[in-house]
This record gives sequence, structure tokens and C-alpha cells, in this order.
Amino acid sequence: MKLFLKSLLTLFFAITTIFFALRLTPGDPVERLLGPEAKVEEVQKVRADFGLDKSIPAQYVDFAEGILTFDLGKSYVKKKPVVNLIQEHLSPTLVLALISIILATPIGVIVGVVAAVKKSKLPDTSIRVLTLTLLSFPIFSLAPMLVLVFSIWLGIFPVSQWLSYKHMVIPVVTLVLPLSSVIVRVMRNKYLEEESQLWVLVLNAKGLSSRAVIYRLIKICMPTILNVVAIQLSVVLAGTVITETIFDIPGLGSLLFEAINNRDYPLVQGVIAYSTVIYMLVYVMVDYVNEKLDPRIA
Repeated sequence: MKLFLKSLLTLFFAITTIFFALRLTPGDPVERLLGPEAKVEEVQKVRADFGLDKSIPAQYVDFAEGILTFDLGKSYVKKKPVVNLIQEHLSPTLVLALISIILATPIGVIVGVVAAVKKSKLPDTSIRVLTLTLLSFPIFSLAPMLVLVFSIWLGIFPVSQWLSYKHMVIPVVTLVLPLSSVIVRVMRNKYLEEESQLWVLVLNAKGLSSRAVIYRLIKICMPTILNVVAIQLSVVLAGTVITETIFDIPGLGSLLFEAINNRDYPLVQGVIAYSTVIYMLVYVMVDYVNEKLDPRIA
């Protein structure tokens, strides 16, 4: 119940913040839609149709009522219900985010364990330098580099669109590399922290095999890793905005980018609300799994 209330508060603050942030941002959606040469009467009529002639508190009340009735309004530019637009563009974003997380998590865990087991040796040093290097590159610079190497120089994968598995490779790698690097560093540090505990010395003294000890250490570390993955989901969802825009993927990220450029208030608010709900659902699932892995968390 406590987690549910916290999730509702998070959703409330997210949609409220984006509502007022949009209206404080310079630019008029009606003027952008009609152009600078539109007549005053036409501008006033469209503003009335969109409800923008009301005061901001009145607009917020209308917006809140729409959220409670699952009515996110209609896009100013596309003239379609926001819910329908989100449903049309949701699949590529979910596929991109899920594949990235599913690949990055085991890669990060395995490489992190290798780094911890080989502490202060060449593999550990190499892994730490590589992950730090990857984390130093933002997505908007990493993606063009991958395109340059794998699409232009080598010609292995296509540059854009979302038509087959080949089109997914570079966007997925763009998200997997920084995400797995975070998991590697967290896994290494957590593994070394747990390895120094007394219970590990007891297991070694009992003659338990190294593989069995490593397995138990990984299990103990997993709640921490899953929390990191849940937190990083927000980074992945934010990264899809850049990734989908660069690679011309018709997902929520590119839809949000277009909506922000057009000052399409209902569409921006709807996409942010959906993304927040997805994030909260994942966090609740992670919290449940953590309780199963380690009953002490409950």
C-alpha cells in the first residue's frame, strides 16, 4: 500500500511538473501551428478550441479530470487522440528498451564478476578503463560513432528505420553499452564488498567450491543490481528519445521529440504520463522480485 501511494505521488508530481513546464516554455502552440501570418480571429478561435483561452489553473483542472478519466485529449498537430498515437508508437520503444535491459543485465553481471575475481589484475584494469570510457560518451555522440563504423565504413547494418532485426542492432548497442557499463561497476563493487564478509570466509573454510561461493555471492548482489536496472530504466527511456530521433525509429521517443518541437501540449503530457507509469510498474516488479530473492527486504 505504501509503495502504491508513493507511485501515485510520483505520477502526480511528474505530470504536474510537465504541465507547468510546458506553459512556462517560450512559444505559442497555436502560432506555431497556424504560422505567423494567421489572422487574429483565426488564432483566437483555435485557442478557444484547444482550451488555451482559459487561465492556467482552469487548464490544469481540465487536464487532471482527463487523467482521472483516462482521456489524454487530442493532439494539436496530428488531430488524433493522444491515447491512439501512444498505442501506435509504443511497440518500438518497449522492444528497444526491453532488449537493451535484457542484454545489458547479464553482460554487466558476468563482466562485473570477472573484474571482481581478477581484482587489480590486467582483466580488472582493462574492464574498469573500458567501462569508464563508455560512460564518458553521451548517447548523442556514441550513436554517430557506431553508425560511422558499422554502417558507413563496414556497411554491415542499415543506418535508420525499423523494418527488421538488422535495423535494431545499432540502436540496441547504443543503449546497451552505457547501461551494461553501469551494471559492471556496481556489480564489481558490490561483489567485493560482500566477498569480505565473514559468511564467505566460513563457506571457504567448509571447503565449498569456488563456483558455489561465486554463485551465492551473485545471488546476494542481485537485489542491488535489479535496483540499479530499475533506476537506469528512466535513463534508457530518456535515451530512446535521442536514439529514436537519430535512427528514425517510430517510437515514443521520436513522437515526444516531435511533440516538444511543435509545442503539442496534450501529446507531450500523454507521453510523459505513459513513461512514468511504465517506470513505476517496473519498479514495483523489481521490488517484488527483490523480496523473493532476499526475504529480509520485506
